[in-house]
Amino acid sequence: MKILFVLTYYRPHWTGLTQYAARVAEGLAKRGHQVEVLCSQHDKRLPLAEEINKVKVSRLPFLFKFLRSVVMPKFPFELWKKVKENEVIVAYLPLQEVLLTAFFCKIQKKKLFLVHNGDLVLPRSCGLFCRLTEKIYYWTTGLAIRWSERVLVQTKDYADHSPLLNKFKDKWAIILPLYETIKVAEKDIEEFKKKYSLPNKKLIGFSGRFVEEKGVDYLLKAIPLVVKKYPKVHFVFAGDYKIQYERFWEKIRGMIEENKKNITLLGLLKDKKEIFAFYKSLNIYVQPSRTDCFPSSLVEALLSGVPCVCSNIPGARWPVRQTGMGEIVKPKDPESLSKGILKVLSDREKYLRNSKKVKEIFDYKKTLVEYERLFRGN
Repeated sequence: MKILFVLTYYRPHWTGLTQYAARVAEGLAKRGHQVEVLCSQHDKRLPLAEEINKVKVSRLPFLFKFLRSVVMPKFPFELWKKVKENEVIVAYLPLQEVLLTAFFCKIQKKKLFLVHNGDLVLPRSCGLFCRLTEKIYYWTTGLAIRWSERVLVQTKDYADHSPLLNKFKDKWAIILPLYETIKVAEKDIEEFKKKYSLPNKKLIGFSGRFVEEKGVDYLLKAIPLVVKKYPKVHFVFAGDYKIQYERFWEKIRGMIEENKKNITLLGLLKDKKEIFAFYKSLNIYVQPSRTDCFPSSLVEALLSGVPCVCSNIPGARWPVRQTGMGEIVKPKDPESLSKGILKVLSDREKYLRNSKKVKEIFDYKKTLVEYERLFRGN
């Protein structure tokens, strides 16, 4: 097959959505399909065209940034050409150009698959403008779903609670994201701890963007409650913590300062071995999100044999429910979060009994074949 992936950000951009798309694109390319990607040149230092792991990547310059997206004047012209050259079009949501993509596919009679990675939820602090942007996005995406072959959803749990997706149940194709893990030795873990001067304590970790939806503020508020009961813990945060499109860092900076002796900020980890050394170093992984479709870091922690504490929200809670490897706690509640962390700390081995089940559920080859069959139409 000749397959085109359309999304705003692609490698080396570092979000769960980007990683999900890249793994599928590269996996299909390795199976002999011709795969290319159309995306933004989010970093001016990146080439406009290159090949990454057998995937042809075409980047378009942007004129300016708009909230979490960018405006690319050349996008319609390049999209029309790319749609014409390919058989299957795969667009990753949220995508502000989704309706244009669907329209071009309809005109050219090409198969379009939309991959849903969470409803668009903008910060409450940006007011009426963001609420209007959300409404426009839901309307355009809803029409695009009607014109598509299928909309791929990661869990029925999230889709059932999505105000966008629950209107289109006849279009659902439920397929999990692809995951790849890296083997790390005890030596790698020790080197990682030494590099970042991590104390010889039980480590509790979080990985992700420091944005409102990830709920980092609730975890920060839970830290004193955990340390009071269990002083021999230290919290490790990985991820980009100064995000340009939100002012969330200003909101939590005071809490970071108050807890600085119990916290290490690692920043964004890009080396795969280092990322999995981070997971392997942890006693517990925490996902305190307000809203989260399917956090890749939580699943990577589970695949690394680390029990998790997760907010009881649609989508994010699904892996913990399926595996039993952790506790699900009341969302937006630091006290409930701290109790969940302390509960897992008190009997960690109990939560590791189903660790084999994680690898059975997140089977790379089996999941890739599901994507391939869907795109083929069989």
